[in-house]
Amino acid sequence: MEGENGLYISLDSPNEMVKSQGRRFGWDVDGLEREGRLSFLRVPLDKPKINLFDIMKDEVSSSGAKRLVFDSLVDFSINADQFVIPLSKEGGPVTSEEDQNVVERYNRMKYGMLPDKGSDKNTAIYRGGSERRITYLVINELSKLGTTNIIITDEKMEGEHFTVDGVSEYVCDGVIVTYNQLIGARRERTLAVLKMRNTNNSPYIHDLIIGKNGVEIKPAEEVYV
Repeated sequence: MEGENGLYISLDSPNEMVKSQGRRFGWDVDGLEREGRLSFLRVPLDKPKINLFDIMKDEVSSSGAKRLVFDSLVDFSINADQFVIPLSKEGGPVTSEEDQNVVERYNRMKYGMLPDKGSDKNTAIYRGGSERRITYLVINELSKLGTTNIIITDEKMEGEHFTVDGVSEYVCDGVIVTYNQLIGARRERTLAVLKMRNTNNSPYIHDLIIGKNGVEIKPAEEVYV
């Protein structure tokens, strides 16, 4: 409606499954895709050494996307060892064996990453050690794409962090939570904005309707005022 192309990046469901779910609501996802207004990218998780950042940059460039959905941080964290992460250091790219040693130490301490044997001097494969740091890196890379991003993750039911990744609630500009609440004898979808930088946000929990007109929010203020 705003004339901005969209891109849906999925590490979970095949593209056809995502589109099929949209069709069930009466959405013309196929027409939007034919017009080049909506693109779907399925990131393969059965292939090693995937450079996710380059894939995302290329897809945003080719699709002209201004709005992006990343589904999801949970799937990324589970499969983090499949992804190749570009290495760099302050002052420019890695150009020598000495520089590579500096980068290795830096990334070992900061990101829990080690270079993959046989890789070139500018790549490394994630070796575990800190899922929270690698999640932060993904969110940071998404912020460089020049798109408005919706990044999906799961809520943590208990503990000191709100989300299971323990990072996104601090790094992202906004936190929007959806619920499936039991109200009386039926369950209702609702939505709340817990955080939104640079603007005021409503303190209410709002009704969330998913139907033929898309995703609609019924402002709670209209009910209570």
